[in-house]
Amino acid sequence: MNEPNPAMSSPSEGSGTTQGAGTGVNQELIVRIIYMLVFAFVFWLVCWGVAITAVAQIVLRLLKGQPNAELTRFGGSLARYAGQIVAYLTFASERVPFPFSEWPDHTSGSDLSGL
Repeated sequence: MNEPNPAMSSPSEGSGTTQGAGTGVNQELIVRIIYMLVFAFVFWLVCWGVAITAVAQIVLRLLKGQPNAELTRFGGSLARYAGQIVAYLTFASERVPFPFSEWPDHTSGSDLSGL
């Protein structure tokens, strides 16, 4: 009649190892959420960078008849960086983008399929 109610047991009772593992996962998730918030803002800035680069390329194309090679390389690496950020934000990748890893290489192909 006086059986203990498992729902009312104290947190210290039971398996402490499960709570310890859960705490580690929660801490990792909290850190990831913080990174995600930062990279969501960085992605917003990258979008502005892409827009400015595109406008500059249009102006240069109108004035010189061809796009600027340096801006083309920069735009390619910026596109790859944006892809890395999107992959991280959507949990498609665990790799934290630049500055926690290398800046994406602009020479790894012109079709941007390796985002």
